[in-house]
Amino acid sequence: MNDWALYINGIFDQVLDDMAKEHSRNPELTLFLQPFSGGIIKRLKDNTPSPEVPVTLYASITKDLHNICYKGEVVGWEDKETITADRIQELEAIFVQYQPTEQGNDKEGLGIPRNPGRNLIHVRRMTKLATPFSVGDLIKISDGKPLSTNRNRAGGYSYVRALDSLPGTP
Repeated sequence: MNDWALYINGIFDQVLDDMAKEHSRNPELTLFLQPFSGGIIKRLKDNTPSPEVPVTLYASITKDLHNICYKGEVVGWEDKETITADRIQELEAIFVQYQPTEQGNDKEGLGIPRNPGRNLIHVRRMTKLATPFSVGDLIKISDGKPLSTNRNRAGGYSYVRALDSLPGTP
């Protein structure tokens, strides 16, 4: 496991809930997130995680931007602009079977969800936290300061320190 983690602000709850339900049955199943950000998540591109060396993922939901409600593992990354037609068809089958609430369904008629984002994040072991914790408990790698809890819209991500244990747990 890496010593840094990725925080994504404001993902649709139903998307994460679908993932968590599938992962409760099969934690090793790779599912996907597609943040709407048009920029590449550079750390994922430059140090692409793997199942052997995953990156912890923390996520807030659109209806609760101030708290981390889900935790998972990033085990891969792809640039959506370089995905082949065959790969798009593979992804479409996964979305239809496991992620029906993932937004959109068309890129040149081939089924990868349509959004301006370039990041296709491979995720396993998504879980809904029994007790959400404040985004302010996460420390940014860039300056060592806590993430701001003053959040009023979804979107964006931050590189943060991975937590040894979740706040509020022994």
